[in-house]
Amino acid sequence: MTTRPNISALYTIDQYRGKYVINGNATIQTSELIDRVSVIFNRCNKEGINCEYFQNWNFNDVCQKLLEKNQIWSSWYGSFKPPLTCPINKVHYQIQNGTFDFEIISLWYPDATNYYWKVNQKLYAGNIFVGSYTIDIYFFEYTVKMKPLKLSFL
Repeated sequence: MTTRPNISALYTIDQYRGKYVINGNATIQTSELIDRVSVIFNRCNKEGINCEYFQNWNFNDVCQKLLEKNQIWSSWYGSFKPPLTCPINKVHYQIQNGTFDFEIISLWYPDATNYYWKVNQKLYAGNIFVGSYTIDIYFFEYTVKMKPLKLSFL
């Protein structure tokens, strides 16, 4: 993970019983209230090189977005200590045993596991840039379990 002004983080992502588990610490050093987030996805080959822009998500009301159910972040949102509530104005956060929901990720983009991802998240207070971090993600040895189809013939 690389970070830029006002943000520092240290984390681990481990695989345990078929799930990816994230643990770590993050510090946001600003007196500004973060209310806007921009996320830029770059898709790379499995070696993490030859990257290309994939898409951009802009959240102008990040507080409302964090509360939405069935989102990529929903499964680990509740793992923050102190709770990641709005306005986002705490300095130190810890995430304990957060997990990723791959069913939601595979619904978003079925080929997600075939790529190495570089995801840059920029944090803003209104139009004031607070800081950013980039996380590199590779989904190793993950397969989506499909439910068997029941077929009937007339």
